[in-house]
Amino acid sequence: MGERRRLRAAFAGYVSPPVMQEILQRRLPVGLGGELRHVCMLFADIRGFTTLSEGLAPQAVIALLNRYFEQVNQAIHGAGGTISCFMGDGVMAIFGAPQSMEKPSVAAFAAARVMLEALQGLNAELQAEGRAPIAIGIGLHVGEAIVGHLGSQARHDYSAIGDAVNVASRIEGLTKELGHPVVCSQAVVDELAESHLFTDLGLQAIKGHSPVQVWGWKPGPLYCGSSR
Repeated sequence: MGERRRLRAAFAGYVSPPVMQEILQRRLPVGLGGELRHVCMLFADIRGFTTLSEGLAPQAVIALLNRYFEQVNQAIHGAGGTISCFMGDGVMAIFGAPQSMEKPSVAAFAAARVMLEALQGLNAELQAEGRAPIAIGIGLHVGEAIVGHLGSQARHDYSAIGDAVNVASRIEGLTKELGHPVVCSQAVVDELAESHLFTDLGLQAIKGHSPVQVWGWKPGPLYCGSSR
């Protein structure tokens, strides 16, 4: 028990709770390596963040990002997802690893919806402070990926690589032009019971890949971040 407390205290802020739990239960090797898993990848970033942050001091930018990421963290972990990394104003998350999920798209879409709901609250706070609201784009794709500790012996992360990861990242980029805060692949919609909630956005060209059939989802009219 003492070893578990020390591990949790040392790494709680550096790995997602699902990864920490698997390590503590000795079900996840701590060395380098990965395995093929069926996962749903979630990518999200803030729209126009460079322009938004131009008039802010660096400390204010960090403070805003931390407020936003706190909401993102709760939404993703609350749905059983694993945050792989934060990339500037973006985040990459894995659903279906290290803990397997029969339909990881269900959890990923649930997290996306909570993220947008939480953004409403954050934007209300920002507007009360006289600041501009923020908008985000979320891309989802499900498929097989190699998941595990990737990197070097000196520095590595629990992450994922493969076509599913690349496609999810490219799909997230489509949210900018397609006008939907959530855009997902046909494979994701096929796993969801709420497929009727999505709008068919057709085949879309993505860099370095054959065209992908994508679908868009928008929350209700109260979504404060929908301004572009």
